Amino acid sequence: MRIVSAQRMLGLVLAVFVAAALNGCVTQQKYNSMLQQQQALEASLRSEIASDQVKIEQLQNGIRVTMADALLYRSGSTELHPNGRAALDKVTGQLSNMASQGNRIDVVGNTDNVPIGAGLAERYPTNWELAAARATVVVRYLQNAGVSPGQMVACSNGEYHPVASNDTPAGRAQNRRTELYLRPAPDSGSGE
Repeated sequence: MRIVSAQRMLGLVLAVFVAAALNGCVTQQKYNSMLQQQQALEASLRSEIASDQVKIEQLQNGIRVTMADALLYRSGSTELHPNGRAALDKVTGQLSNMASQGNRIDVVGNTDNVPIGAGLAERYPTNWELAAARATVVVRYLQNAGVSPGQMVACSNGEYHPVASNDTPAGRAQNRRTELYLRPAPDSGSGE
């Protein structure tokens, strides 16, 4: 009885593997392309990665580039810091190339849960607006540098997607970030 079950299991695993291989040719090609692009981004941002200002991760459906708030923006502002502009300049060519190949670039602003200070509250009543404004500043900077605006989206997570506890200064600093999600173009004919 156990031999028959093992043979059935082996046959099922083999069938799943063959089906995945037949259906996955394009997916594997896209994966390889995204992996090469990730490696190029990592090479361009090596010093920012080494100083923990940038983190690049391969996701199931693309690449996530996380940039620390302190790298991109002046404290309490939506104005890009010179170091943030320099970091974006290092990858603008790659992002432009990716966009021209149909890849999507979602720029997502995130904040900690500290209420907006008096100096910004009139313009940005909540962290939703502040995170959206910061994401929009990055999108506009990339657009002005030649990245196709039709392939970019700016959006806000506000304070609602923390990656660390907001109970400590270090945790709040991790939560103040801008993420670039780089996603491959949908397959033609997929309806997307």
